[in-house]
Amino acid sequence: MSDKKQDSPIETAGMGRRRFINSAALAGLTVGVAACNDKPAAATASAPVAPAASSPAGHSSANSTHLKPGELDTYYGLWSGGHTGDMRVLGLPSGREIHRIPCFVPDALVGWGITNESKKIMGTKADGSLRYTVADTHHTHASYKDGNYDGRYAWINDKINSRIARIRLDYFVCDKITEIPNIQGFHGIFPDKADPVDPKINYTTRVFCGAEFAIPLPNNAADADKPEKYRSMFTCVDAESMEVRWQVLIDGNCDLTATSYDGKLAAVNQYNTEMGVKYEDMMAAEKDACLFFNVARIEEAVKAGKFKTYGDSKVPVVDGTKESNKDPKTALTAYVPVPKNPHGVNASPDGKYFICADKLSPTGTVIELAKVLAWFDGSLEKIDAAVVADVEIGLGPLHTAFDGRGNAYTTLFLDSQVVKWN
Repeated sequence: MSDKKQDSPIETAGMGRRRFINSAALAGLTVGVAACNDKPAAATASAPVAPAASSPAGHSSANSTHLKPGELDTYYGLWSGGHTGDMRVLGLPSGREIHRIPCFVPDALVGWGITNESKKIMGTKADGSLRYTVADTHHTHASYKDGNYDGRYAWINDKINSRIARIRLDYFVCDKITEIPNIQGFHGIFPDKADPVDPKINYTTRVFCGAEFAIPLPNNAADADKPEKYRSMFTCVDAESMEVRWQVLIDGNCDLTATSYDGKLAAVNQYNTEMGVKYEDMMAAEKDACLFFNVARIEEAVKAGKFKTYGDSKVPVVDGTKESNKDPKTALTAYVPVPKNPHGVNASPDGKYFICADKLSPTGTVIELAKVLAWFDGSLEKIDAAVVADVEIGLGPLHTAFDGRGNAYTTLFLDSQVVKWN
């Protein structure tokens, strides 16, 4: 993107496909990196940062991403490895792959899934063989303290088998894997940044997980032919023990997840809020939702025993459906209407807004978090009023990152562009 003064609030950068793919990957990472830091001078990578070595004389800017032996990258970031089931450590700006961290899939190079220690982490069947040997990692995010990355942990999802893995960032090894019950297609993942009640807990203690696909509950094949029995869940995992704390029964299918800086709110973009089975039913409504969770209220409900369990799972499940949460003063959830099929949701670095990338609408929806909290308090009449802007940015918006200077950068998968807007 050019730094030159722009005449309009939106600036699109024309680029070749290779450059677009690289930029989109960077933007996708910085959704969970730069978006969480409003200090321009602070490091924005989730892994420890090493200072860049001085460039030798004559090292042109065109070749500045091609580092010579002995030169270090400015930043190091964490990526998901897809069907390899691992996490990748890449250097920026070079794009070099520095390290692979095996998680969900065996890796003979380091003995992962072969040694007794790693098999214990991965999980085994009664005969000692691995329970799973395939995976599909999509998203990774790291732990926080004081609203910034603290270098303790990172988490990554396995969408195929509904698992979450934790990586210790002091050793860059996976030390825990948890299989989440009652769900299928775990996609969005994001750690909290603070406790919703205790201000002294200014670090990550929870990790939130959104299940993309609805399943019959309990999933024992008894109701496989009854679409009305199918639901998806929003899950809270304890950051230290890696045990599932609670789940929320919800309307729609979860896409990506975000958390507020004060710890009071978590959110997930929802598509198919119609709870349809066929395409024409799934696409019937003009609006879907960004679904907000009042974390403190949910945990109060769990403590009060206002939950149920499904099948063999002992995890408490509270009711977060729209029908059961009409009264804002007692509601656990809030469904903020946004255009159809939203994808990414990202927190602005000033902590004031969530930005929803609307995917099937050429817009980004700006939601003011103070107004969402006002609705929960009963001082805002309609939750729709929490939407303060719908910014037209281009076709197919997916993810938004921020530069800490008031600018947002959204990737557009149909326009094949990254758009800069203020």
